[in-house]
Amino acid sequence: MDEALALHVKKSGGFVATIDMDLKKKIKENGGSVISLSSDRIVLEPSKT
Repeated sequence: MDEALALHVKKSGGFVATIDMDLKKKIKENGGSVISLSSDRIVLEPSKT
């Protein structure tokens, strides 16, 4: 499932909500942004590109 999400983000861009560290890294490396939780707050983590 993670690979399918990463591939979709690479093709279409977009946001993925997750707390999975490995998935976050894959999504950001493929040009997507991540919505996550940190200290009971919603955080937007932009892509690395």
